[in-house]
Amino acid sequence: MLKSLLTGLFFIYFLAGNAYAEDYNDIFWGMLKKDNQEIVFVRCDSPSLKMKIVRTADANQENIEKAYQTFNQSKGQSMYFAFIGNVKDTGNGNYVFNMYDVMETKTGRCNLTDALNNWNVSQ
Repeated sequence: MLKSLLTGLFFIYFLAGNAYAEDYNDIFWGMLKKDNQEIVFVRCDSPSLKMKIVRTADANQENIEKAYQTFNQSKGQSMYFAFIGNVKDTGNGNYVFNMYDVMETKTGRCNLTDALNNWNVSQ
């Protein structure tokens, strides 16, 4: 009986812990845009939605800095990126993009096919 009780408590703890954890990232194709003085993230599949960028604690700072430099040096040239991260709803229609890494940079306008072919990536 004690063993079943402990097993049951373990599963409750395990399920409760995973229900709210952001334990995975997705690949999001999108653009960096200047919004006032801040650089925001705009997904290719949601061009009207601007998201504040927050770098995760374990983010690949080198790749992210390269993407920012490329963006800042683009001088009006259209480009988009494959970012790894997750989106958090902060309420009232506001979203934050938790950026983990940058995989790829492409020139041109956002390609919706890329945006729709994103896949799940383990952190």
